[in-house]
Order: sequence, then structure tokens, then C-alpha cells
Amino acid sequence: MNSPTVLRTVVLALIACATCFVPPNASAERLVSVTLEDIDSGTTSPQGQYRWMDVADQLYAVGYRDSFNYTQSSVQLSFYTGADTLHGTLTASNLKPNFAYQFKLVGTSGTDSNERIGFTGRWWQEEWNGSEWSNGQNLNNKGDGSSPNPNDLTYLARKDIPDSTSPTGLKYKYTAYLVFEYFITDEYGDAVLDFEANSSYHVLWKTTQRSHSPQDGAIKTITFDVELPDPVSAYDFDYPEQTVSIFGEWERLPVGGVILPEGYCQADFILTEESFHGSGLAGGWAAAMGGAAEFYVGSEPVPTLSAGGLAILLAAIGAVGVILRRRSTAKNV
Repeated sequence: MNSPTVLRTVVLALIACATCFVPPNASAERLVSVTLEDIDSGTTSPQGQYRWMDVADQLYAVGYRDSFNYTQSSVQLSFYTGADTLHGTLTASNLKPNFAYQFKLVGTSGTDSNERIGFTGRWWQEEWNGSEWSNGQNLNNKGDGSSPNPNDLTYLARKDIPDSTSPTGLKYKYTAYLVFEYFITDEYGDAVLDFEANSSYHVLWKTTQRSHSPQDGAIKTITFDVELPDPVSAYDFDYPEQTVSIFGEWERLPVGGVILPEGYCQADFILTEESFHGSGLAGGWAAAMGGAAEFYVGSEPVPTLSAGGLAILLAAIGAVGVILRRRSTAKNV
């Protein structure tokens, strides 16, 4: 290999090495994407029963109930890591039409991320009964909205109680989740949602069920009129025009001022069907779609050069020096 070729090779190696440990704009926001997929309907719910009514409690057709599956849906997230708050855009198509969804983060029990999500959102508690995790339930005493709330105190008191028979060595298992947004699809089951995770919600309500308070999330309203044939063949009855308004009941306060702590977060984005405290065909807060994600709230750390990387860098610099000296000597001969 001649000297120019060697020199080019070494320089390219230097550039590659440098980009490994000194990425440009390492502390700036960086856009990342996650695709949500069909998931187990029982995630953070013992029921996981799908809802087969729209947001106005109008029943979907039997044919639609028999044929619809979330594998037919498409949900794409684009969001920023390294930002002061988690924010981005959700773009969905072919979800259930005229339908309300919770948008949440769900942690993994036993991880640092899980605990930070829980102290911002809610706790799902399971108890080891000697052979399996059982008695799954939400901790539901949210107190006055300040932290630590009564649920946090219960978590802190129970999280380290030992049980030598359980897979984790602990009596209780906690899965944290944060409901931070919600939306209603159109007649096609489509939606575009610009989101920012700066609120913590307990559950969704229709304004016909519960009065909205200034502490609650924004009221979101849809007006729609089912006419046959509808765009996705979800109905077999020509329903009259409906106007429905929903809002998120606060879990932690203030709404618009509850954000994830700074640092690394590993969690799942999940869409959950809102059942509005119904039963039967009205559903049971079934999980719909989800996807794993890793991101930073606040600046991403700038990677440091490892001992191995330093050795490679020094060797490359030495090789360049040798080549340059040889070329200089050859020119002077």
C-alpha cells in the first residue's frame, strides 16, 4: 500500500474514532422515532377487555368487532431526546374510529427509570402469593396532588419487603406508568397529536360523567355523525350526530407543570383504550399498542474517551507521524 493510501486510511480511522466519542452537538435535542405495535391487552390491567363502542357509547358492528385487530393499525412517534421535556408528535392511522385513547409511559419493575416514572405518575401493585404475581391493582390515593403522595408512601413502605419464594426476592412488584396525554380519533381511526409530557393524569372522563375542574386537563371535543356506509365499515346503524367532550382527571399537580426528572429513561410508550368506567362491550382499559424507547430528559451526557479508544487514537497519530517523516525524507533525498 503506498503512502497516500495509508495516509487516507489512517485519517478516515481518526475521523471514525473521533465521531465515536465526541458526537457533534452532543447536548442538543435529537429527534428519534419509535413505531408502536400490537401488544398484550392486559398490560397494567387485570382485565384488558377491549372496548367495542365509540366515544359516544355507540356500538360497533358485529362484523367490525370480529375483524378488527391492532395489527392492522399504524402508530408512529417522533420525539426528542436531550430536551428539557419529552415532546414530539404521534401520527396514527386505522385505530378505532371516533374513539378515545390514553397515551402513557410504562416502566419496568425494579429499574431506576421505573421509579422515576412512578414518582411522576402512578403505581400498579402486584403481590406474590407463593406461586405467582396476583392481586394486581392501582394505588389510588393520590392525596392533594403534591409529592410524595399517599401512593408514594405506600410504595416506599412496601417495595423492599422480602419474600424468599418470589422470583425477585420481594413480596411486591411495582410497575410505574404515567398517563400524560389523550386524544380522540376521527371517522377513519386517524389522529395526529403534538404532545409534551408535562402533566400527570389519573383517568379520562366525559363531561357528562363528571364536572371538569380547573385542576384537570384540557377539554377535548369531537362532533361526528355516523352515516352508512362509514369510511371503515365500523357501524351497521346510522346514528345521529353526537358531540362528546372528554378531559383528563389530574393525578399530580399542577397540570402542565409535572415533568419527568432529568436523566436517562427506558420505558414503553403505550396506547390504552379509555373505557370510561364501563363494562362488557364498553371495555376495561385494554392496552392497544406499544413500543420500547430510550431517551434523556435534559442534556444527553457527552461520551468520554475510553483507555482503549485513547490507545487507538495515539497509535493512529503515531502512524501519521511516521508516514509524514518518511515522505519528508524521500523528498530530500
